[in-house]
Amino acid sequence: MKRVKLFTLAAALMAMLIVPAVQAQPGGGGRPGGGQFGGRPGGGQFGGRGGGPNNISISQLLQSEKVRNEAEIFDEQVQELKEASDKIRADARANQGERPDFRNLTEEQRRELFEKFRKSSEETQKKINSAVQEILLPHQLERLEEIRIQILGSGALLLEPVQKKLKVTDTQKAKFEEITNGTREKSQEMFGSVREKFQELGGDREKIQALMAEIREKMEAVQKEAEEKIVGTLTAGQKKQFEEMKGKPFEISREDLRPQRPQGQRPGGQGGQGGQRPGGQNGQRPQGQPGQRPSL
Repeated sequence: MKRVKLFTLAAALMAMLIVPAVQAQPGGGGRPGGGQFGGRPGGGQFGGRGGGPNNISISQLLQSEKVRNEAEIFDEQVQELKEASDKIRADARANQGERPDFRNLTEEQRRELFEKFRKSSEETQKKINSAVQEILLPHQLERLEEIRIQILGSGALLLEPVQKKLKVTDTQKAKFEEITNGTREKSQEMFGSVREKFQELGGDREKIQALMAEIREKMEAVQKEAEEKIVGTLTAGQKKQFEEMKGKPFEISREDLRPQRPQGQRPGGQGGQGGQRPGGQNGQRPQGQPGQRPSL
């Protein structure tokens, strides 16, 4: 049992170290704020699914009080977003009808059903994205997108909206794909050797930990190489613009993005010290009167 747990841990480590730049989900994103707000129940106080292990959605950013303060997100907006996404998803579930018995479906029927679910999910997400655009203010969306790009690093260069802004050419995109495919192959080869090495160690915890440390070091080297190659594909002008797209430096780790549900607080938590909203006093919104959005 211990050997199984140790191997599972090693496998998990490899999964986490698969280069973020390789799996930043090309073509994802959309306009700033177009992340997955809402999602499966239990996905955090916003109900948001994450953007995958190596991508960051706007909903994940909004899980962090630190981020909400930085982007000056109001408590009322958080509540409004949650209510809007909950309603949209409830309506979508109601329109799906009775859940079919997959065991009694043919392979063709399953494919058709999965395609139907995929289209329904995409349509639901479009509605949620529209709600995000409607509820959040332009400067809030812009700051959230800057923070997202900072966290993703070179992986953001694989996102379609970023590529459009930088006017990435087809030749550069092909180079990105070549780099990511090569890195993925290296990662898979490295992972493929883990099982064999693990069996050779016979469950020796110290040796396994040493092996994991060695794998981590190699994977980090592979990741760094891929990132340097991807950024190196850009022109000097694109590199400058990409740095500008990150905005003011903001210190945050992925750990900070984990969902938090403080007891006694409504969704979104407190926006600042003593229950004040970011930049405001006595419950007022910054640059505005009670009940008003800040002037732009």
